[in-house]
Amino acid sequence: MLSITNAIERHHEHKDNMQLVKQYERRQLKLGKRLAYILRYGAEKEGLQVDEGWISLSALAKVPLLSEYTENELLGEIQTSYSYRKTPRYQWERRPNGIYVRAAYGRKFERNPFHGQTQIRRLLDLALEYVCQNIDKYDFEGFPDEFLINEVIHRIKRNGKLTSRTLQGILSGTMEHLDLDGIYLTESGIRAVYTKCPNLRVLSLKGCGYILNDHYCEQLIRKCPLIESLDLSYCRHLTDRTLDNLTKYYSENLLHLILSGNQNYTGDAIVRLVSGCQHLRQLDIWDNPNCTNDVLNILIALGKSRSEDRAITIVHKHLQHPAVAPANPWAVVSAKTV
Repeated sequence: MLSITNAIERHHEHKDNMQLVKQYERRQLKLGKRLAYILRYGAEKEGLQVDEGWISLSALAKVPLLSEYTENELLGEIQTSYSYRKTPRYQWERRPNGIYVRAAYGRKFERNPFHGQTQIRRLLDLALEYVCQNIDKYDFEGFPDEFLINEVIHRIKRNGKLTSRTLQGILSGTMEHLDLDGIYLTESGIRAVYTKCPNLRVLSLKGCGYILNDHYCEQLIRKCPLIESLDLSYCRHLTDRTLDNLTKYYSENLLHLILSGNQNYTGDAIVRLVSGCQHLRQLDIWDNPNCTNDVLNILIALGKSRSEDRAITIVHKHLQHPAVAPANPWAVVSAKTV
């Protein structure tokens, strides 16, 4: 039998080991978050050279945010990190001049705010900063530069200060692309989108589902008739009524649609959508539990019946048929909705 002294020593050893494990887990979690930030958004801001998303591993290891990690640790995380869809988050390749890495999806790099390797701020960056700080003084109606409007929205959103009231003053009828991912929209904010931006072609409302219901979505669908790419993921108040409205009003123009994160849609409504929207090229229903084997078989048959110029890719975790399922489930719609 163990003596009391030995038992206490083992307890302390176990406690120390658990603390080491927790420290390691925290360190790895921090590494994962920092890698995701740099390889998807912040590479240029951190002074890295980016070529179609590819970044030199040796240069990446010199970024101050990653200074506590070795190149081997960075590469190990890149090689072993997988999304919840069990697809690689990152890609890597060996070239004659070293190893290069990039994010497999979701790349939206922010511009370096400084000129070259200097600490001199770009004039555009200074101007945008001033506009964002004094946004209530500006009205963007009719403003022709969509890129700058979206940059203002992105910056204010990143700072957590994008409200529905602010959004109403920023939106313009000239806009064709709008990303409101994760924004807390009120009823007035939703109305502002479909009343002030009738020419939208690409719209992300991911995670805006607190207020967004079938009624408001129908108004948006009817008053923004040109939308080709739409992200409604995690809008959990939407039902089959929205899918039927998409089929009714967007049968000729809808190309890309994300519906993951909502379990309300029935298999029958999804089948009607795919059957009715003959130009739909990419559909993400990854976690829909109502897509039984019978429903998936119907979707496969619909996909196989299409001509090559109208081929459709459907993402569902139980769908693996080569006729419709993609090799990388993450690569389907995300690139089309930014």
